[in-house]
Amino acid sequence: MLAIGSSLITVLLAVAVNVATGGTLPATVAPLAPLAWPLVGLLTLTTAFGAVRARRPERPGVAPVPDAEPTSLSLPDLAELPPPIADFSGRGSELTTLLGLADAGHRAIAVTGAPGLGKSTLAIRLAHELRPRFPDGQLYADLGAGRGDPAAPAAVLARLLDALGAPVEEQSGEPAVLAARFRSRTARRRVLFLLDDAADAAQVRPLLPGGDRCLALITSRNTLTGVPEAAPLALGTLTDTDALALLAAVAGQDRVAAEPESALDVVRACGLLPLAVRIAAARLRSRPGWPVHELSARLADERHRLDELHLDDLAVRAVFEAGYDTLEPADRALFRCLGAYPGSRVSVRVAAAAAGCDPYAARAGLERLTDTQLLDSTGPDAYQLHDLVRLFAAERLERDTGPTEPRAVLARLIAAHTEDATEHGSHAWGSAQQATVSLLVRAAVREGLHAEAFRLALAADRWLWDQPSQLPRLAMWTTILDTARRLGEQRVSACALRGMGAAYLHEGRYDRAVDHLRMSGAIQRHTGTRPEQIKTRRLLGDALRHAGRYDQALGEYRTALNGYRELGQAMGEAEVLSSLGALHLARRRPDEAIICLEPAVAALVRRTGSPAYPADAQRNLGAAYVQTGSLAYAEQSLRAALAIYRQHGRPVGEGWTLRELGRLEERRGAFAAGAAHHRAALAVFEDAGYGTGVASLMETIGDNLLAQGDVAGADAHYRRAAAVYADLGDPVREAEVRRKLSLR
Repeated sequence: MLAIGSSLITVLLAVAVNVATGGTLPATVAPLAPLAWPLVGLLTLTTAFGAVRARRPERPGVAPVPDAEPTSLSLPDLAELPPPIADFSGRGSELTTLLGLADAGHRAIAVTGAPGLGKSTLAIRLAHELRPRFPDGQLYADLGAGRGDPAAPAAVLARLLDALGAPVEEQSGEPAVLAARFRSRTARRRVLFLLDDAADAAQVRPLLPGGDRCLALITSRNTLTGVPEAAPLALGTLTDTDALALLAAVAGQDRVAAEPESALDVVRACGLLPLAVRIAAARLRSRPGWPVHELSARLADERHRLDELHLDDLAVRAVFEAGYDTLEPADRALFRCLGAYPGSRVSVRVAAAAAGCDPYAARAGLERLTDTQLLDSTGPDAYQLHDLVRLFAAERLERDTGPTEPRAVLARLIAAHTEDATEHGSHAWGSAQQATVSLLVRAAVREGLHAEAFRLALAADRWLWDQPSQLPRLAMWTTILDTARRLGEQRVSACALRGMGAAYLHEGRYDRAVDHLRMSGAIQRHTGTRPEQIKTRRLLGDALRHAGRYDQALGEYRTALNGYRELGQAMGEAEVLSSLGALHLARRRPDEAIICLEPAVAALVRRTGSPAYPADAQRNLGAAYVQTGSLAYAEQSLRAALAIYRQHGRPVGEGWTLRELGRLEERRGAFAAGAAHHRAALAVFEDAGYGTGVASLMETIGDNLLAQGDVAGADAHYRRAAAVYADLGDPVREAEVRRKLSLR
């Protein structure tokens, strides 16, 4: 404009001077002569105004308006990202998910999770992946929550504004004003912001950039539900595979490959927590003379595990302490009490018992602990406590309370579990309690709570007897037996031996079951009560029956039956009749089995008031009807038993009932339908990890296929059955199956 204005002024001025001096003009411009001087004046003023305007400085606080599609706004080279971890490993699926969120156009992404999960490492790796998309720069801010001293939003905004080229006068003021200036400065730019270790939503919200061209990557231990703009990704622990890869990446591939089992023990002792695995790997790297099993042995001791997971300035304990220090006193107390619980799954009931508070207060505290990522919520009123976090809580319980408090907390936990496990308990036991009871018993014995441990074992046994895995039951009674022998408690020793015998019976280890039950009976002849002696004789009969020693089993059953009748215990009599029916069934005497089982089912239903208790007898009754050809009655009994097992979550009973339904179909001549039931039973046993059932169903399917003429298929199943029986230590059943193979 200035150049054009100057040229026009020159032309018009020449015309005006020519006219003023009496000159003549060409015919084409002669009409402009009267207007020459006025136009010169107007154009001179306009040109002068434009020149002055062009030299005026920009007003403070007003950002220049960039072009519609800017690529760079002449900012300094903003590349503040921390360097990526060189041996980054794992988290491939999480990285893919985060890249997908960025591709979807989210302007904020929050990576949240417990301390030590590698949130910052993952976010830094993601930020470097995304750098080409943000040519105007990448800025980093450590928000300091992990240090217990969160940075004030105003201070963070002032530094970010300075990096973005704002003048000094724009870098101070009220937080809301600073946030507005920050949004203005970022509205049309393409900048990546990594906001690391945020404390909460209140700290994060003012730091979100403006417009839709920037991206804020946020890491936080808090769930940040108050930042709905941020697409969330909650991190969990590593998989075994990823944890081993991380261990190998830091410690060395050859060392891990040389001791794969010890390496797996190491990463599992680390709870698959990335920080813990990295520290363990770094310790191995710094100790080239150590075999991996040396570190595995050190980490196996829970009392010193957190001490072992420390190297230079890296420590698992330190990241937990940072979260613990931010808790309110009531939440600290609740968290400490959870350290006395040996299980990883925590219910509101468990928390209330541990802390000695009402369920409402416990639930509220658990939710706050979840928000700070010291717990994981796995469902309504269900929470998960990481093993290393539990060890840290136990440390603080010992350190921050009086010497008697840990024992008192444990006593409250044992009392609550014992109450829930009794007949009149108001809380049915789930898998969490079943898996934890042996650990509670062991902890009680360690603290000298011997009577409490025995009461809990007696109450819990009824919840453990029908579980696919009997390892918790065996561990529980083994602890009781060792303690009773040390204290000279003969009656308790006999009870523990009986419990172990019953567990071995359920696992299909019949010889060991017989041995333990006979030892129990021998002690009870001198110390046991009459009902205890009779119960042991009945269980011994069950073990002998399963071992194929039918005559000996019959003798034990008759003794037990007479004993219950003498005592007038109808329930015990019905249980023995149920076992006698199963014996007659095994001997292919279905009519005698029905004579025992029909009154047993009726008596058990009448005495318990629940159809769930006599389900085993009902299943055996259905099997007896199959053998007699009363197929309608058989199906009715078997379907009723199947419904009960499924309703009450008893997979072992469900699997055996499906097998009997398969045999029912075979009796009808429908071998394909029978095979379908058998395969369904096999799937149930495989899901439950019940080896005895798996072996038996393999053999049953082999029989079915052989009847259909599929010899090759039958032999394949017989071989698999024999292998499982061998693994279970059942040479008798293994030999029987191999005999079927040798017959052809």
